[in-house]
Amino acid sequence: MECFRCHGLMVMDTCLNKEGAFDTIWVYEWRCLNCGEVYDSQTLSNRNNCQYKSSPRHAQEVG
Repeated sequence: MECFRCHGLMVMDTCLNKEGAFDTIWVYEWRCLNCGEVYDSQTLSNRNNCQYKSSPRHAQEVG
C-alpha cells in the first residue's frame, strides 16, 4: 500500500485502543514508514464524514 501523503511504504501495525477503563482492544492500522501517517478504520471514517471541506487559498496581492 502507498501512503496518500508522501507516497511512502505503508505497513500493517497493531496498537492498543483504549476506549474506556475496561474496554482495551487490539486494533490493526496502516502506518507509513516515511512520514508516520496512520490510517485505521476509524480515522478513515472520520475523514470521509468531515462536514467542513477545505477550499484552496486565494493568492493575495502584496504591494
